[in-house]
Amino acid sequence: MSKPVTIASFTSNFDMKYILFKEMLDEAGIRYMLVNEITSTVDGIYRGSPTNIGIELRVMEEDVAEAIEIFNSIK
Repeated sequence: MSKPVTIASFTSNFDMKYILFKEMLDEAGIRYMLVNEITSTVDGIYRGSPTNIGIELRVMEEDVAEAIEIFNSIK
């Protein structure tokens, strides 16, 4: 059984590398999941909210090599 693997972390959903990476994964047909996307967006609104939450982008184990290659191609 395949497991999700974190490929990259981003501090904001407005990061251009984050946006481009998601688009390139979509184009390549690689499914991904995002962890903390909503939490990082509302960070600071709620008292006691952690300030170091990053958005994690994860792909399944079988797609790791291709996803890393795509990520590394982004300048």
